[in-house]
Amino acid sequence: MWRVRSKRSTWTSTLALAATVFAFSACGGPATLEPAVPAQSANAYWVGVEVAGSVHLHVELVQTGTTLSLLPNCIPDRCALFPFSPAGVAYVGSELPVVVKSLSGSFTNPTITFTFTLSNNRTFTFTGRMADDKLMTGKISGATIPESTITFEKSTTT
Repeated sequence: MWRVRSKRSTWTSTLALAATVFAFSACGGPATLEPAVPAQSANAYWVGVEVAGSVHLHVELVQTGTTLSLLPNCIPDRCALFPFSPAGVAYVGSELPVVVKSLSGSFTNPTITFTFTLSNNRTFTFTGRMADDKLMTGKISGATIPESTITFEKSTTT
């Protein structure tokens, strides 16, 4: 059996529906992303491991604007290329870690690139992207190393 609704009942239902829609649409959500994305910085001590494990690069980067350099007077344990296999020894040119004597580059979020020279005059380049403020991945290459993937983690060790 069909039931006929009164105009008053229909009006009340429509008004209740409109109030509900308004209440939910008024919430809408934030005008900006929450939480705000923090600015990324390359200014830190980084430890990079090449994908095959042949070499590890330890480096302390200093960022000024978009320019990267090596921390002045960086101690050898924190600024060196370490060989971890016979291939790594060939890449580095030594069975022992070789100190990074100079570094220059740039970081324009998220792209990062730097070139570094060891104390035995071997030069390498890293080009990659910073995934977040504590991880960067890219390629390392040079005259003695074929282009290879390397991943860096920002170290919290001081």
